[in-house]
Amino acid sequence: MFELTESRIAEILFAMENQNEEFALVADADTFSIVPLSQIDSSDSESAGLKINPDDLYSLPRWFSSDGFNLLEEFTESLSECPEKSELKGVLANGRGVFKNFKIVVKRHQGLESRFRLFKERKMKARILEWYASLRENWGLENGEADFESGLLLEDFVFRKYDFSTDGNCVFEESGKISDELKGENPGDVGLLFADLWNEKQKQNLEGSGGFVCRTLSEDFVGCVLYRVDSRCPTVARESVTLTTCFVNKNYRGFGIARRLVSECVSDLRKSGFSTFFMADALMPESFERILTDLGFEKIRSAYVARF
Repeated sequence: MFELTESRIAEILFAMENQNEEFALVADADTFSIVPLSQIDSSDSESAGLKINPDDLYSLPRWFSSDGFNLLEEFTESLSECPEKSELKGVLANGRGVFKNFKIVVKRHQGLESRFRLFKERKMKARILEWYASLRENWGLENGEADFESGLLLEDFVFRKYDFSTDGNCVFEESGKISDELKGENPGDVGLLFADLWNEKQKQNLEGSGGFVCRTLSEDFVGCVLYRVDSRCPTVARESVTLTTCFVNKNYRGFGIARRLVSECVSDLRKSGFSTFFMADALMPESFERILTDLGFEKIRSAYVARF
């Protein structure tokens, strides 16, 4: 078990980019080192000073040349229509010396190189953080408790109010991925039942829902929390809301995104004069229960209620 910090992320990034050697991470509470697999596999590893406990050995997330090419394509598509974009598309279509020529082009245009470097770093960090989140799950820890240096979450993500016209399609598409996850994680009839329950719940997320969404600085959709105003009677409609959905794309879990989304939502509802926030969801993961408790929700039977 080990903590992931900015400096350690930088070390892992460096190793991932090395296409000539595979590396592994050796870590426990006191040590953190990245070593070539060739040293670990060799018969004289002990003579080289590598006395490794198998429980402290972790395979690093892989970054293949195909990942690198996909990254070039994604960056190119993220650009607005301009001569630089056309030039980069030409490089990608050529098929020879793609990586070298791409680097030459971005370096030639002022500001484009730094923009690409930042884009690449964020994409590779997402791969590392997804990997770390899976490790935390194996260790029996909650993903939302991950602790990173330098305000990484605040710098890399944007939280804003949900707008159906700009966010509605993304919510619909991403919620379908959650349905597929539920079927994959729970084989047979249980997975199908969970997926049906999830899909039925998402029908409530139509125009008129309130809430917050999270996106990356490059506008990739990350997650959302949505609610509906209780319309049983005029008085209640002005006072209470019910949470209809909260989910985070699997590539961005483990960063505390869900916690921040709910926190933003609670703060906004309180300022808007609402008095009660209900949450009742049979598919709610255990880690989300901790988030609600920390944010002041009270558990009543199987539901959670926050009173402002």
